[in-house]
Amino acid sequence: MSAAGRGAPRLAVRIGARVWREEVERYDRRSEARIAVERERPGLERGGVSIDELEACAEDGPDGTRLGGLLKLYLPISEAPPSERPFAFVLATGRDEGQRYLALVAFGERHPRRGVRSVYERAHKRLHGRYPDQ
Repeated sequence: MSAAGRGAPRLAVRIGARVWREEVERYDRRSEARIAVERERPGLERGGVSIDELEACAEDGPDGTRLGGLLKLYLPISEAPPSERPFAFVLATGRDEGQRYLALVAFGERHPRRGVRSVYERAHKRLHGRYPDQ
């Protein structure tokens, strides 16, 4: 946990089986992305995430994405600046019996090589049924 996250309020994280399969299991088990996310999952599901670790997604991204109201969590979680954390979760807020939580919408590379969809494009598709360039 980063220093910024100590003592700050935390939100529970819910990771649905279908979303996990589609977003994470598409990566090879030995890939850097899969290793990073599998290392973080138990702690997130057990202890949630500090609100200080979250950033708002752009309402209208430069790549045409529309992710207003969603949050991003850079991975791996560490003291390193976001520029050194290549992956992210995009999360939606929810409420169940009065308790707020975050639900996984998408996982992936923040700024992948040409021809690979970013986590933000994947989240846009989940929300709007198509990629922003379609």
